[in-house]
Amino acid sequence: MLASLRASVLSLARDKALLVWTLAFPIIMTLIFMGMFSGIQDAYTTVGSTLGVVRDKNYSAAMGLDETIQAISDPTSSDHICNVTYYESAADAEAAANATEVDAYLTVDAEGAPQLHVTNASLSENGTLPTSVLAEILDTYQHTRAAAEKVAATRPELLATGEAIGAFTESAVQTVRLTATKNPPSPDARYYYALLAMAAGMGATAAMVSVRRLLPTAGPLGARQALAAVPRWRMLVGALLGAWLCEFACLLVAALFMWGVAGVSFGNDASGVVVALAASSLMACAAGTLCGTVTRMETSMISGITCLLSLFTGLYGTASQQLADTIETSVPALAHANPLWQTTNSFYALLYYDTPDAFLESVAALLIMTLVFLALASFRLRRTSYDHL
Repeated sequence: MLASLRASVLSLARDKALLVWTLAFPIIMTLIFMGMFSGIQDAYTTVGSTLGVVRDKNYSAAMGLDETIQAISDPTSSDHICNVTYYESAADAEAAANATEVDAYLTVDAEGAPQLHVTNASLSENGTLPTSVLAEILDTYQHTRAAAEKVAATRPELLATGEAIGAFTESAVQTVRLTATKNPPSPDARYYYALLAMAAGMGATAAMVSVRRLLPTAGPLGARQALAAVPRWRMLVGALLGAWLCEFACLLVAALFMWGVAGVSFGNDASGVVVALAASSLMACAAGTLCGTVTRMETSMISGITCLLSLFTGLYGTASQQLADTIETSVPALAHANPLWQTTNSFYALLYYDTPDAFLESVAALLIMTLVFLALASFRLRRTSYDHL
């Protein structure tokens, strides 16, 4: 068995197909993804704004407005939302907005109501998110101001002690970061996880090639091995372990490259990532072993099957992700039967879930698939006849 393992490792180490599909391919695609997704993370982070403020007599007379603007523009505060530039007139502020120097500018009318002005140039340059945040802040300010004026008109004695004023002005703007997952959502993680799953699936060719070399139909060497005194199962296990070690090493290097170079997050459980890679590569090798017992199966067929299964992991873009989500929602059993989906989901579980239940379920599913593939491969090997030899 050790001789078979050593021979399998040495032969696969010289196999260009294994190095291309399980090592070079994910690394090259990672570099491509880095270029494609270089700015996607910015869309999922807080967007800063630049606000122009017309500081005239109406602005100065607006109760609490200047304090609100200072609160959201303080760079040392956790409530910092925008940077403020003051102007003497509305014409100056409008010119700055047209030049996209500010996202919007603020004026106050004679009645003390703030007005947020946004130009088409600003919307074209920055989108609607910056001004939407500012509009929400001003809406909160107006509600707070209206409540304070109502209290002053109906219960003026509450304002005498200053406690009511403090209740209205203290923490007028609050920013709370909420997260429903263990780690912050990563919009591009799904692509990298699906890429690793695809690389694992492509690695099934390594096991198929190793098993084919043990068959009597492989040539004189295969015929001599079939007549050797070594039990067939020992040679098969050695070839399988050799293919698994090679594929696991390639996937581990690819995952380290994604983490170290592309900054892909796999969560905080490094041992869990290693287990997921080991289970995924073992499942792929078991599938390759089964394919190796089918004489008409070729490596190109494994590539085609892997590409098809990758469609349901979301590797090919938004459309494939929507399709995968639809299948998972409507027919979950069909989605869970996809071994590449289980690989992708194991990484998701490590990144987002607080408990290991989902991760253990995916790993268990991969191991069950491994046993099924090996059982079928063993059955087919025993049923194979070589009378023509």
